[in-house]
Amino acid sequence: MCSSDHNVCVVLLLLFLRTYDAQTLQIGVVEARPEIAVKLVAAVNAVLRDHDGTLLEVPAPVEPQEPLAEPGQICLQAGQGATAVVGGSAGADAAARAGLALLLAEPAPENRHLSSALELYPHLDVLARACAALCEAKDWQNAVVLHEGSARVAPRLAPDIDALALRARQLPPPHDDNALRNLLLVLKKLGAINFIVWCDAECSVRVLDAAQRVGLLADRHSYVLTALDLHTLPLADYSYGGANITGLRIFNAESSKVSKAMGAWREEYVKQLGETGNEEEIANIADNPPTAVLLTYDAATIVAKAMKYLDLPTDEPGSCEHGAASFHADTLLNYLRSEKWEGVSGPLVWEAGGERHEVLLQVTELERGGRLAPVASWAPHTGLAWLPRALTPSPPGGLMTNRTFAILIAMNKPYIMKKQSSDRLFGNDRYEGFCIELIDRLSKLLHFNYTFVEQMDGAYGVRNKTTNQWNGMMRRLMDDPDIQFAVTDLTITAEREEAVDFTTPFMNLGISILFRKPQQPEPALLAFLLPFSNGVWLCLGLAYLGTSLVLYVVGRLCPDEWQNPYPCVEEPPALENQFTLANALWFNLGAVLQQGSEIAPVAYGTRAVASCWWIFALVITSSYTANLATLLATKSSTELIKNVRDLAENDQGITYGAKAGGSTYTFFELSENELYQKMFQKMKEQEMPKSNEAGIQKVMTDKYAFFAESTTIEYTVERNCEVTSVGDLLDSKGYGIAMKKNSEYRQSLNLALLNLQEAGVLREMKYRWWKEMHGGGACQPSNDYESEELSLDNFMGLFLVLVVGCALGVVVSCCDLACTAWRHPRDPERSFLGSFWSELRFVFRFEQSVKPVRGPLSPAASSHASPSASTPSARSGRSDGEAEGAEGAEGAEGAEGEAGPRRPRTASLRSGRASARRSSMHAASLRLARHATSPTPR
Repeated sequence: MCSSDHNVCVVLLLLFLRTYDAQTLQIGVVEARPEIAVKLVAAVNAVLRDHDGTLLEVPAPVEPQEPLAEPGQICLQAGQGATAVVGGSAGADAAARAGLALLLAEPAPENRHLSSALELYPHLDVLARACAALCEAKDWQNAVVLHEGSARVAPRLAPDIDALALRARQLPPPHDDNALRNLLLVLKKLGAINFIVWCDAECSVRVLDAAQRVGLLADRHSYVLTALDLHTLPLADYSYGGANITGLRIFNAESSKVSKAMGAWREEYVKQLGETGNEEEIANIADNPPTAVLLTYDAATIVAKAMKYLDLPTDEPGSCEHGAASFHADTLLNYLRSEKWEGVSGPLVWEAGGERHEVLLQVTELERGGRLAPVASWAPHTGLAWLPRALTPSPPGGLMTNRTFAILIAMNKPYIMKKQSSDRLFGNDRYEGFCIELIDRLSKLLHFNYTFVEQMDGAYGVRNKTTNQWNGMMRRLMDDPDIQFAVTDLTITAEREEAVDFTTPFMNLGISILFRKPQQPEPALLAFLLPFSNGVWLCLGLAYLGTSLVLYVVGRLCPDEWQNPYPCVEEPPALENQFTLANALWFNLGAVLQQGSEIAPVAYGTRAVASCWWIFALVITSSYTANLATLLATKSSTELIKNVRDLAENDQGITYGAKAGGSTYTFFELSENELYQKMFQKMKEQEMPKSNEAGIQKVMTDKYAFFAESTTIEYTVERNCEVTSVGDLLDSKGYGIAMKKNSEYRQSLNLALLNLQEAGVLREMKYRWWKEMHGGGACQPSNDYESEELSLDNFMGLFLVLVVGCALGVVVSCCDLACTAWRHPRDPERSFLGSFWSELRFVFRFEQSVKPVRGPLSPAASSHASPSASTPSARSGRSDGEAEGAEGAEGAEGAEGEAGPRRPRTASLRSGRASARRSSMHAASLRLARHATSPTPR
């Protein structure tokens, strides 16, 4: 056919040869992760484009965890004419059967020998030697190896046990973060400070995150991470803790080769993604290239160069099914092993078994901000070579940013308390209180992390005068390198400032006295007299008597007060004055008691005196009523002590003390005040309470006064209504956050505390924890007395006055009755006792309402007069007769002469007593009317 048409045959041969050349330079990629496969394909295409190779399409995703998925992909690409393939070790057998050269861009299994593949990833022995060189250079004596899988790498890291003692610990599964933190906490308690993390990049970052949470990223901690892809992950959060974090990298990020390769890769990667690509993300990958991308780029480059040099003939594509290959793969692999190649990942040299041994590793250290800066290089033959280091810059303003600090705390309400919860709490969530909230707010301002460490014995710290050594929190803060701060109600003192540093005070206070609240006294028996003092009562009595005498005199001086006696007569022989001394006293008393009387002043003089007395009585009565209401509602108390001097000089058996070893006790010990020195001598003779709680309990049970900080006493008084604060503050001091001497964090904390103080946050926090949280405000005094009930004890004095007055009235009336029976007996022949007994029996005959004027009080036993015999006419007749006798008494007395018959003495006396009894409201009204209509006879 070709002989007949030579030109056609030439054209067909050229087309065949062009097709053959395109198929000979084809490199496949096998990767189970689609996002990684796209990156690797872009790296291969970047090389194939420069060597006129067949560009790859993104392969179909490999089914994960399927043993035959990866070999199937290799067989598929072999059938499509691939010359070599970049993939994992799972497809090594399939690549050998299909006659493909397999290049491994990931770590090969440690227990599998792959003679038909080339490892681009450094062998584990090489990484172990590099890591051992770093440990030796860092002068590590012991370290902990955190690994995944087996611990076979540990002997390779420490061939000399005497030089480096290793403790291997297997990492928990990736999803169990709590187990990882618990593992690190155990290692922290064991004192581990040096760590070798032998796992991939994501696992390494997970370890750093857990270490930060448990406080293992401090200045004294060091880490060596063997993951070569550490630079592809964000590390800024772990760069501020102060820990030395060392990593390894297989390339020099500043190399021009790397920049050129990643530039070509970026173009292909953008083409692969199309419009879905993120420019910022692509740029970040190009600046921090994954190790697999560079190794794939190197693999494609050396295969292209080898194929061009060997110019091997190609027959039909390889087939895994028939075990046939387009050419012998060993030829390509042997040629690659025999040559020394220069790639972007450094020199490419393999041993006979396919392991890469000539590797140039770059040693990096994590800087503030998250950058991995190169500090040294390592090669198998030359060892570790450190780069010259620049001068350490001054620490930036954000010195505490993203660092983790261990903070020592001690239990004391309300500063540090255990949180009450039905759920099981862990870590920092177990605590609450004023200082816990303070640290949390500071951490948000300064962007640091923290872990609380509890001082189990609760001792703050006292310096031994003999050994000059501290104990408690002070000792641990000074000696423990893991503890950076200590916070509780820790008082700033000169003695403590010599050992540690303190921040500016976050709370100011002083020493005060806690004592039992005085019991409310029983109401006084004569409590109604309390509104006025004794002097006022005396003056009131004198004013009452004096005004009554003035009214008596003025009444006798005023002619208008001399009036016609009742019953009125046309021409009365004599006038009467209503303002007798008794009536004047009764009139003034009625005005004071606001009850009035039947006596009414008539003359202008008496009215003037009465008006002034009424004004005086009005003011006095109103003042008394107001003071009495307040006095009955307000409960007075009897305080045993009012200040520190009363306490020091008390003779009531009240003892006192302060917390043993506390700053308050030290205040009395070092004070030069004579009074305080005297008190300290007495305090030394007693056993001081070990804690504030013990002192408060002693106050409630004994006659004991407890010296403590005013804030502690204020918190106690808000919740315990049986105690109170006594006196003024004895001194002035403050609480601060303690830290190691010459700490670099002091200025940052001071500025943050000042910001919280100026914003009023500290004041709000104190009000909330003292007045509101955990029962605060339970003992607030009530100012509403309106609804308060008064007990019977408040009125015992009034009842006593009432009883005494009634008894006095009975006694006086009995005396009056006895006097009448003695002076004016009804039967002169009867004895005094008989007359008095007769009068007394009549008093208790309640059925008799009429008392005879003369004669016996009861009828004779022989006469049985019925009640009906006492008719109204008879009673009227007796009354008229009595009236006539009364009217004629005065005339008869005037007409009585020497020759005339003398009236009986009893009749005249009865007439006088009847005249005395005429003072009634009716009689006063008649006299006033008569005085208004007719002039008074003179």
